[in-house]
Amino acid sequence: MNGIYLSQDLTHAYGILEKINKQINEFEKNDFHMTRHINGKRNIVHLLRNLVPFFSEQYFNTKNINWENFDFVYIRKGAVLDKSVVKLVRRAKVLNPSIIIILEVPTYPYLNEFNGLVKLDIMMKERIWTRELSKYVDRIVTYSDDREIFGIECINISNAYEFTTMKFDSKKVDQSINLLGVATLCFYHGYDRLIEGLKNYYDDDKKKTEVSFTLIGDGPVLKKYQKMVTDYQLDHVIHLKGRKKLSELADYYQASDIGVDSLARHRSGVSYNSSLKGKEYLAKGLPIISGVATDLDERKLPFYYRVPSDDTPIEISDIVHWYEQLLNDKSKNQLSQEIYLYGENNFTFDKTFCPVIEYLKGVRHE
Repeated sequence: MNGIYLSQDLTHAYGILEKINKQINEFEKNDFHMTRHINGKRNIVHLLRNLVPFFSEQYFNTKNINWENFDFVYIRKGAVLDKSVVKLVRRAKVLNPSIIIILEVPTYPYLNEFNGLVKLDIMMKERIWTRELSKYVDRIVTYSDDREIFGIECINISNAYEFTTMKFDSKKVDQSINLLGVATLCFYHGYDRLIEGLKNYYDDDKKKTEVSFTLIGDGPVLKKYQKMVTDYQLDHVIHLKGRKKLSELADYYQASDIGVDSLARHRSGVSYNSSLKGKEYLAKGLPIISGVATDLDERKLPFYYRVPSDDTPIEISDIVHWYEQLLNDKSKNQLSQEIYLYGENNFTFDKTFCPVIEYLKGVRHE
């Protein structure tokens, strides 16, 4: 089968771009011949024009695609499912009625990730146009647990990570616990809950295990976090490092004991999320804390800890107890190896993307 992969230009987002490359590799490993079509990088003019009511320019420069050359198209959703997306899938189906159209919706629901006029504009456009998608789109790929989105049957998959060979050789001798968060910081990451929890933990004068938190990344809420750390006088245990190069992250992972995933996805209306960051923590051999149900919940893993999906401060003492229990009968290196192997056995791209491949193979043999 011949396929074409459509996405916006994502050279600014290395992690997402790498995921797209891996998906295309999986198609090609399974004997699908792929063409990549990346929309030109949008500038500020494009972005501002897209905020004009009823104006649509999410997808462009696709008129020269010869749809008759392809058996399927895989589209990664951009910011908005507007008129331009409907025009795109309609044109593909009109010119090639047998073409299979798959739309990937990376996060669902997603409208609460936007604010103010931007959210209102997107809501207006999507209310008009998403109802048209079911006429042309055959399947939606989602990392949520929804069985149907926009009236279209879903293919549910998990996020994956490239599990390269790891050597765990921690030389840590003290009993402190080092938490690590790595993210492009948005309100739904909820690390303010952890900062509040550490304030409460250290306000109690009882002798206790030292717990620190290193946060890597920048974004809209970084200044808020910085102010909280200063106001609570927690600079000695909370370290806000800002954005770091990919090559600089290895040392931070090596020095950490626990990876902290999103703690407030409920703020954006998400109740289930197959976290990409969670898979990265597995690949680094780190136990995981999450504030939203993920594809790890149902597996009842000892090294995965769920905190409540609300805005309450994180109970640090409970985290300490959980982590110390993990190390009751094994070393940190043994625990890290166990976590890594679990991730490698369950969340590589060939395993998680398999439902999409199997669907297309089934269509091919009908």
